[in-house]
Amino acid sequence: MRIGDRVLVRPIFRIPVRPWWAESYQSPFYYPGTIAEIIGDGRVRVELDEPHHPAPWESPLQTFHTTEIHRYGCRCAECGTPGRDIYRFLADQARLAQDK
Repeated sequence: MRIGDRVLVRPIFRIPVRPWWAESYQSPFYYPGTIAEIIGDGRVRVELDEPHHPAPWESPLQTFHTTEIHRYGCRCAECGTPGRDIYRFLADQARLAQDK
């Protein structure tokens, strides 16, 4: 993995559970992003792609362990369910295939 590589990760959301409290949850779906920094100790900072709708996460820059990261274009069972962003995901996949 190198800075600038495109990857898929499961972002962390802050979901309000009471008017005065929010809890962190990890998305069940993989979302595209770009490696912004390699921290060390197996940790990488990823900048998530700008969503079309308001983002449910506090920061588009999140830290993940390298074992949680999938390469962009991965077709494993986990990455095969991109969520409701399927059209953008498929368009990116088609563009990547044309670039190769």
